[in-house]
Amino acid sequence: MENIREITQAEINIPKSYLNCQITSWGRMFCDIENKDSYASNYAVINNNKNLENAIKEIDKFYNDRGIKPKIFNRIDSLELDVLRNYFKDNDYKIREFELERMILDMKGKIYCAEINNVKNCDIKKENKILKGKEYDLAVEQDEGDTYGVIQLNKQIASGGIMFFAYDEFNNPASMALGEKYNDVVYISNVYTTPSMRRMGYGLSVMNSLLSHYKDSVFYLYSSNPEAISIYNKLGFKGHNLKSWWAIKGELPEWCK
Repeated sequence: MENIREITQAEINIPKSYLNCQITSWGRMFCDIENKDSYASNYAVINNNKNLENAIKEIDKFYNDRGIKPKIFNRIDSLELDVLRNYFKDNDYKIREFELERMILDMKGKIYCAEINNVKNCDIKKENKILKGKEYDLAVEQDEGDTYGVIQLNKQIASGGIMFFAYDEFNNPASMALGEKYNDVVYISNVYTTPSMRRMGYGLSVMNSLLSHYKDSVFYLYSSNPEAISIYNKLGFKGHNLKSWWAIKGELPEWCK
């Protein structure tokens, strides 16, 4: 698949800029001791089959020593689940399987100029400082009142990520998205529009602004939301269906179910 090598390097290196990372013979482990509740900050990746039993024991010890629930996530370079499944079962890991789309837009050597209907004509701001005020509140709303996500967001911004916000007529942030760049690749995440402002063009507007900001890049993101995928298709992204999974020690937490 096109651009996979560049995207793989982005997935490995972007988290290194704001998370503690330990590279091993079998893969890598990320953690944030200050943000233990963030599942997106604390996970291991197994990308080769070098002594898998010991690899899982090493993962257990690494996270248990830090008071963090051990988690092994599927990433672009992970071993196939069928190779790992029995090891997970033997070591009391529960598996959550799901499908999602990896959306890719290759704008290397091109100028982004999409002709899209229903883009909201609104104020757009780019934020490269720690989120406060109404922008902070929108980020917390995304996680239904929990703050682990905005803690990570602020670390991503501090390490070079840029948040894009679209505002309604009352100067309230209605939609947001984060862009993080590594070499020629931009990873897009935290795409969110407050429920009362959906289907009004704010999401298209904030995404259009993000894509226009970064030049000569390959963009990618993940989504399992059919409505969002339809928007990304309008923006020029091409989707690739993935059978993904998470493996978590013990019982699956509520956020994973």
